Amino acid sequence: MPSLNRKKPILAFFCNWAPYRCYMDLCRSESSFRHLIYPVKVMCSGRVDPAMVLFAFEKGAEGVMVLGCKDKECRYGPGPKQSTKIAEPIKALIHILGLESERFRSVKYSFNEKNRLLEEIDSFAKTVDKLKKSPFVP
Repeated sequence: MPSLNRKKPILAFFCNWAPYRCYMDLCRSESSFRHLIYPVKVMCSGRVDPAMVLFAFEKGAEGVMVLGCKDKECRYGPGPKQSTKIAEPIKALIHILGLESERFRSVKYSFNEKNRLLEEIDSFAKTVDKLKKSPFVP
């Protein structure tokens, strides 16, 4: 995988169901992202391994988001609980690497929350913009 070599890139792991639908609805609408987002569609946010997040930082991501379904809306059952369970260890691991825990965020969505998704991505990107440049960025 080549490095993410643009200004302040954010990698976003989208669950295939509600979050990705919100993302696609935003892409089709007149709304636009004001920040550089690299979307990665996964079948379930609970399947995002901490190693995947660390690899994204190693390749130059300034921030990583995991966007999953809400608890009662998951098609795979324990997915949202699993993604919540791995969020704190991920924050601890990136802190050990010398990165700020604010560079990672995990959020859950319903199918009809495209505006909330846009606001959340914008808020996260503004938080990442305020941080100093990652030491892993080439």
